[in-house]
Amino acid sequence: MNKRRFFSLTTLWYAAFAAAMSFVIPIIFIELNITDIQRMGIILFGINVLYALLSGLIVGVKTQPLVYLIFFPILFLIGVHFFFASFAYYFAVVYAIFAFLACGMVRR
Repeated sequence: MNKRRFFSLTTLWYAAFAAAMSFVIPIIFIELNITDIQRMGIILFGINVLYALLSGLIVGVKTQPLVYLIFFPILFLIGVHFFFASFAYYFAVVYAIFAFLACGMVRR
């Protein structure tokens, strides 16, 4: 993969959506005074899993570089420090696995 393709608007969009899922969504749930259990259930098991699967499918269908799938787990690891308990670090591995599996299912 060349530098020009990596430093593109597409890369910026993947990073922006990953940052929104890692930082903005938890802040919204905190401001809505949702309990910790509901927040973890909805965000960790619902929204983030869907985002990981969707990003994997998009990267696979468009045959984009696999490095785009790493943005979300890395930013999620940073966000866990601020918003979730320490066990949530393991979810970054799960999200990466889901994204790569979804990508592999549709890639030719």
